[in-house]
Amino acid sequence: MTQAIDFRFELLFIFLVLISAIALITVVALTLRARRSAAKRWLMVVGIGWAAYVSLVFLVAAVTSQRIIPIDQDLCFDEMCFAVVKVQTASQLGPAQRPARADGTFYVVTVRASSRAHGRAQSEKGLRAQLWSPERMYDVSAIGQSAWEAAHPQTATLTTRLGPGQAIYTDRVFDVPLQATGLGLVLSHGFTPGYFVIGECPLFHRPTILRVSPG
Repeated sequence: MTQAIDFRFELLFIFLVLISAIALITVVALTLRARRSAAKRWLMVVGIGWAAYVSLVFLVAAVTSQRIIPIDQDLCFDEMCFAVVKVQTASQLGPAQRPARADGTFYVVTVRASSRAHGRAQSEKGLRAQLWSPERMYDVSAIGQSAWEAAHPQTATLTTRLGPGQAIYTDRVFDVPLQATGLGLVLSHGFTPGYFVIGECPLFHRPTILRVSPG
């Protein structure tokens, strides 16, 4: 089963941006012609329109339930898809002589990245992984990741460029407290224009997660 981002609202956002650009050009033209009253009316219309749209974006975000994607099911960003396929835990990683020890527990999360593209290679630039729990977010453990990659030098990255139909596996290591529950992997591009797309704004609700642990 695949769960994908709905791009209809992205098209709506792009349409609004284009309309706003045209309106602002009109405002500049009216101002140059000394028709300031008309220019102010155009600015007011644009401002009210965006205020209403952004309010709708935030309202939808506030009432949206968290999406939880089971293990081995894909979350797709256009033609690039990602799924958690395996989870391992360990108290330490690396060589027995000088192991990297976790403050809590190392979670080694194996992610399958695959491309549904036709005819061209591509990558999901800027994508990063964090581990989510109801209490907080955890970044990749630099110490744990380095220890894992020293023993597994073939480890790819989330942003590896893939050809049509190609799939690779990448491991991300997190150091999580022993008592943490309800864990899930969050894949994010950080702050992007997507924050202003209906249904994609991550504010005011829990993020979409790829399930890592039960409960």
